Amino acid sequence: MNRNERLRASVKSLADAGALPRSDCSLRLMSLLRPMVAAGVVSEKRSGAGRQVIVEDAPAFQAFIRRTFPIEDIAANLPTRVLGVRHFRDTKTYRSDSSDILRVRAFIPGILRKNGYSVNVHGATENHGVFSFRLASEYTLHGRVALVENPTVFDLFERVELALPLVIYGQGRISSRVLGWLANQQDEAFSLLHLPDYDPVGLSEYERIRSRLGSRAQLHLPQNLDDLFYRFGNRKLLGKPRSQKLLVRLRISKMSEVRDVVKLIDSYNAGLEQEALID
Repeated sequence: MNRNERLRASVKSLADAGALPRSDCSLRLMSLLRPMVAAGVVSEKRSGAGRQVIVEDAPAFQAFIRRTFPIEDIAANLPTRVLGVRHFRDTKTYRSDSSDILRVRAFIPGILRKNGYSVNVHGATENHGVFSFRLASEYTLHGRVALVENPTVFDLFERVELALPLVIYGQGRISSRVLGWLANQQDEAFSLLHLPDYDPVGLSEYERIRSRLGSRAQLHLPQNLDDLFYRFGNRKLLGKPRSQKLLVRLRISKMSEVRDVVKLIDSYNAGLEQEALID
């Protein structure tokens, strides 16, 4: 039960019982009830050795509950984002159970398969520029693929000149479901080249991917990376406290390729966005 559900349960208990010991009322509940106390709908009074929170106007309190928590009982099989908005007017109340939608581009046939059969991703790429599918276990990868962080590099991937047969748009940090799908690929030919932003956040994401995929994941390190940092490095990428905190840890990373990039970051006091790879 998350904190919103606990709050909802406490309000319902107060409505059903008509009163609760003050010691059973959390600070969050009392904060929610503050307008009701001010309006005289709810009161707090001494009771014996302690205090009680008492519903003084039950119809008004029920109306307050309906305004705060729109629907009491609904079908549990609805998607969590629907449940969140129905219960709390907030789609982010529950952990999302929605399927991930992956966007990919392919340049040869056979790299993506569904139930063992080739998906015509290269045809869709030629005709429409992109192929999208709802992530499910029946989709499998067969060969070396790239994972890019940003949309421009995804759209113009051919200009990076890596000659890889398929590229996946990661939309920044990939979800745990996508990472799990990548880690579960069984084809011996499968491997992944990661193209992040060359900054603390991007390197941290590479570490996360590498920790799941092992040697099947590699960091893209172009030969002219030093020159790209010199020409296009951006100090603003290091400005946030989180980036500085990550950088401290990355300096002692167990992954030598990460430490190599961190040396460039420290040398130029800057990060590098992956759009610098576009020629």
